[in-house]
Amino acid sequence: MLAGKKAPEDVTLRAWAQIKDEALDSYGDGVLGIYQNTVVTAFDVVDWERQADGRVVFNGVPSAKFGHLIGTPNPGRPWVQGQARPVQYLDTAVLTGGTATVEDTGEGRRAVINDFILTVGDDGSATLAVPAGQRVTVLTSSD
Repeated sequence: MLAGKKAPEDVTLRAWAQIKDEALDSYGDGVLGIYQNTVVTAFDVVDWERQADGRVVFNGVPSAKFGHLIGTPNPGRPWVQGQARPVQYLDTAVLTGGTATVEDTGEGRRAVINDFILTVGDDGSATLAVPAGQRVTVLTSSD
């Protein structure tokens, strides 16, 4: 528990403000809790309900799908002090080993995710163009 006050699931799953139904339909399969730009909790969303005040409460279970992200850097953009809404929507297929939309360049394949550009050449070499002010963490496969 953070500072001994609330259980991690209460902090991560409870009372999210200004979440639209469209966002829930597109991105509502999992919820990550981020603390100091590190993933500290990961839940698979079982369902959700909207409270009378418009806030969303998720019902979730510890994630088998996203649990591997606990202890890793925030997979989205780093939080900025004073950020008005600390909510980010991520394509979970990218987090679980799925693929983003890829275009064939004639010399390889290219995908763009949140202004990060990954190009993999036909020879297997990869180039990642990173937007200014962003960071990259490289995790190697355990295979």
